[in-house]
Amino acid sequence: MAIRLVLFDLDDTLCDHRSSFRLRVEAALAALPDEVLSLERDAIVALALAQPSHTWEGVQRALEVAGCTDPAWLERASAIYARDRFFGLSLFPDSVAAVRAIQRRALTGLVTNGPSAIQRAKLARLAIERMFPIVVVSEEIGVAKPDPAIFHHALRLAGVRPEEALYVGDHPVNDVAGAQRAGLTSVWCNRYGQAWQGDVEPHFKVASLWDLYRVLEEWASSGSALFPGGILGGKRGAARSRGGDDDRSDG
Repeated sequence: MAIRLVLFDLDDTLCDHRSSFRLRVEAALAALPDEVLSLERDAIVALALAQPSHTWEGVQRALEVAGCTDPAWLERASAIYARDRFFGLSLFPDSVAAVRAIQRRALTGLVTNGPSAIQRAKLARLAIERMFPIVVVSEEIGVAKPDPAIFHHALRLAGVRPEEALYVGDHPVNDVAGAQRAGLTSVWCNRYGQAWQGDVEPHFKVASLWDLYRVLEEWASSGSALFPGGILGGKRGAARSRGGDDDRSDG
């Protein structure tokens, strides 16, 4: 069955949220003196990046592990971290061109978790607020990934069935497992060359959106469905890799 709809995650799929987060953590650390930190600053940044969610809560946990527990210093670091939530945020170099190419083959949409004001402002900051005919923000509909309901909402807007849709994202649970629970073909976008850590294998692994485009081209030129019933080769959990084997992430 042909893919009629390609849905995209936003953070760490279309835009480099991880690098922006790193810059914000480094700025927060720069506001703290060495004597309140028991670890090297690079180690603290690594701890923050390793947190399940790239938010201030994760930064604070990393700082507390590094011995910074004084509320005054934490408040100072938090103020610097929050000063510009989009500091250093940019699209990956392939995002616009690859999405435009994919749009010549299929309808596209965006499904992202987060507060509406933040995610909508992010789209405007990145100048892609009009790129997608379908944009679903979790706060606006009261349900978030990995709940299948948010994917089904996007499907209803597009007027397509789950087996006609593909979802690409970086998060093993929110994106890959969530999309598969909703009946969509899942694509793991591994921008940072990490090892896969999820319980549910994606149908495809790609390192870039051009890799995704090539997958869709191959699918279309094959003249038949690559995933009978939405599952590669008819076996749940099998994955086809693009850009390296056993390659990894939030919104």
